[in-house]
Amino acid sequence: MKYSFVIVLLMMNVLRAQEAPAVQVISRSLSEKVLLRWAVDEPSAWKKANEYGFLIERSTISRNGEAVIPIEKKVLVSAPLKPAPLEAWEALATKEQNAAILAQALYGDSFETSVPGSAMGSIYAVNDELEQRFTFALLAAEQNYEAAKLAGWAFEDATVKQGERYLYSIAVAVPQEMAFDIESGSVYASPDLYEELPKPIGVTPNFGDGYVTLNWNFDLLKGIYTSYHVERSNDAISFEQLNGVPIFSAQESNNTKEISLSYTDSIPNKMTYYYRIKGKNAFGETGPSSEVVSGMAEQKLEYAPRIYKKEIPTDDEVVLFWDFDPKGNDFISGFEVRRSTGNKGPFETVKSAIKAIDRETRIMGLKRVNYYTVVAMGKNGMESESFPTLVQPIDSTPPAPPFGLKGVMDTTGIIKLEWTKNLEEDLGGYRIFRSNNPKLEFSEVTQTVLKGESYTDTIQVNNLNREVYYKIRAEDQRYNRSKFSEVLTVEKPDVTPPSPPVFKNYLVTESGIQLNWIPSSSEDVVAHAIYRKRGDDKEALWEQLMTTNKISDSTYLDTSIEQRDVYNYTMVAKDGGNLESIPTESLSVVWQGKSLDREDLKFSGMVDRELRFINLSWRVKNQEVLEYRLYRGKGEAGLKLYKTLEGTAKGYNDVDLEINTNYTYGLQLVLSGGRTSMIQKVNLKY
Repeated sequence: MKYSFVIVLLMMNVLRAQEAPAVQVISRSLSEKVLLRWAVDEPSAWKKANEYGFLIERSTISRNGEAVIPIEKKVLVSAPLKPAPLEAWEALATKEQNAAILAQALYGDSFETSVPGSAMGSIYAVNDELEQRFTFALLAAEQNYEAAKLAGWAFEDATVKQGERYLYSIAVAVPQEMAFDIESGSVYASPDLYEELPKPIGVTPNFGDGYVTLNWNFDLLKGIYTSYHVERSNDAISFEQLNGVPIFSAQESNNTKEISLSYTDSIPNKMTYYYRIKGKNAFGETGPSSEVVSGMAEQKLEYAPRIYKKEIPTDDEVVLFWDFDPKGNDFISGFEVRRSTGNKGPFETVKSAIKAIDRETRIMGLKRVNYYTVVAMGKNGMESESFPTLVQPIDSTPPAPPFGLKGVMDTTGIIKLEWTKNLEEDLGGYRIFRSNNPKLEFSEVTQTVLKGESYTDTIQVNNLNREVYYKIRAEDQRYNRSKFSEVLTVEKPDVTPPSPPVFKNYLVTESGIQLNWIPSSSEDVVAHAIYRKRGDDKEALWEQLMTTNKISDSTYLDTSIEQRDVYNYTMVAKDGGNLESIPTESLSVVWQGKSLDREDLKFSGMVDRELRFINLSWRVKNQEVLEYRLYRGKGEAGLKLYKTLEGTAKGYNDVDLEINTNYTYGLQLVLSGGRTSMIQKVNLKY
């Protein structure tokens, strides 16, 4: 139910700061029609708009929940709406003051205002006549919807239909040849959006001597009601309106924000009155009344006690002395003494039934901090209270040491400390002390007593100290200081990466490449990591081979390489803060490949004397063989290269034989990259 208007902002001279004037529009959706109100938000543009008039266009954008495509547009006025002629105002202006003001603002030869002693003074004190006409015309139209229609600033659309939703556009009919522009305004409305007006809320009465002040919340309903009326009754049945002019907020647009309106009514004492509030919107509708509040004014005591002396005989008692005009004795039943730990309360009664003629009393059971007031108790139920006076017995007892101290430091050196609040009533605050060494003297970082149980400190992170130490003391209002709290150790965040490890040497073996290194010298190192990339491509990515959390490790055998190539290695160290060292200088190692194990080659021979040949066969596992070299020797003679066979060969039949001769055969593999295996032998007798 949003239909707040721009009038108050206009009155506060805020909208004049806009770059371009514009039409501001609001609407009120009723079940059978839609009410429109608009205004131009700048005085000179307002004057031009009254001269040219306003055009109203209605766009039907949905019907029974379905979008209307294309949008149906209709101009609701046959000619631009302009202020009615002066003679048309006579009937309404004679019985309605706001209509007379609006007609004078539009047609009067002159327009002068005086400054009354009311909240409207900030509006009346406008020096420029055009601005006066502009301001008061809009204010008057705000209070009378019929006058707004006569001025051409309001319209009732009775052709609306249930289930349809509309967008209304209000534009000034500025001739095309004119050089200035006034932006049009638009508003959304529909009979389906009807809502009942709410009750004003938060009405509270404050009854005094011969008056009552009513306060209510206007801020929550400022989008609905523009003004209010106050009604009073002495029987809660028949109410009459009290205010002759509407009550509204004349609050200026600044950093302050008031949420309440007030109205003061003068009434006789000892009579019960009933009050209620009604709101009125910019469409002339008056909403339901608020809840009824009631009460009566009471004659206040004309005399008040004044404490002029206090004596503290012991640490547990005080004697209070006060003045009170004897003329007031007949109007009071006696006095009470009330106590609080703060000068603003809350106060509790610690002694009552003190005689009206007494001017001193003794109070037992002092606390560390005591604020006392003497209250005169009127026979009519009214009270008058003295100003508070502070009573503190001699205090040499310090507060308890603070506890629960904790803190954390971020990477920028900002330390946030907090601790548990001390419970002493006379606590003054705390003092913070800091040191880089817990065995040396701590220096105070707070120059004055700190209020509250938190503190933010800033230190340099990049220095040699890994920790900083804090302790605090509590201090009461008598400057007694507690003992120190326990020392808090705050670890600095790690912003310095560790030093890198250094490759010491390496060893190429048949199984792979063995790396040896000197570990990082940093104390906070928690792991070393080895990275590897293959070949000479500088753009190739490094892959992590291993991470060891055992800081003493200094050897690693890389057995995951399979092909003959150049392999590059580097290392980093990692600390507990997950910071990494710079990579160590890369190490390049050439690996020729793994040698062939005996189990990888099965070589055997068989003698066939009937067919007169020796069959040699072999099987190789998981190797790429380029060629086979077959060696042969007779008797005691050594092996000599006998045959060279293709890498796909699986055997050989030797037929160049001599009877009763011992033959020794040897087989050697030539692998990829030119690597050769050991010669495997077999002995046969033919």
